[in-house]
Amino acid sequence: MRIVTGKFKGMEIASPSKNLELRPTTDRVREAIFDVIRFKITDAVFLDLFAGSGAMGIEAISEGAKFSFFVERNSLAIKTIYSNIKRFKIANQTSVIKQDVLRFLQAYKSPGVLRDNYDIVFLDPPYASKLATQTMMLLSDFPAFNKEAIIIAEHSPDEPLKDSYTGKTKLTKFKEKEYGDIVVSYYLVSP
Repeated sequence: MRIVTGKFKGMEIASPSKNLELRPTTDRVREAIFDVIRFKITDAVFLDLFAGSGAMGIEAISEGAKFSFFVERNSLAIKTIYSNIKRFKIANQTSVIKQDVLRFLQAYKSPGVLRDNYDIVFLDPPYASKLATQTMMLLSDFPAFNKEAIIIAEHSPDEPLKDSYTGKTKLTKFKEKEYGDIVVSYYLVSP
């Protein structure tokens, strides 16, 4: 697997062990996603949920994001993320959070929790888990978005996502694209 765009284009990125049931976002899909959000990526704060190898957050930095946060609960995947951060020499532009994604999103509602605001959120939960819908519902109540934030959800065609989710914020789908057995849905966050 390689970085497909930006200043790290062509550099190899490590993937977690084959024994780990992860499905990295393909190069083709990553390139298509960054083509859609390129107008928004410069100096953005990127949140990579279900981060796996960290490829999406690293790709974001390659494209000009100022910082990427990686949320992942699997220890082997986290080891891979740290290895990739070291390889790309981006430790000062990254933070790795070892936590279940749903708990991470729920923790933001607690008073006194340290918070960052995000410009772009990417989620790619394991397809068998059917967590895309639940994650989108939590994101609609998530209090940590910058103005005109974007959410990108990679999901299975077997788990279609709604055109909008409304909580404390409204998430409105503005684009959806299928790549075989992969669907990518794009949402704009509004108050």
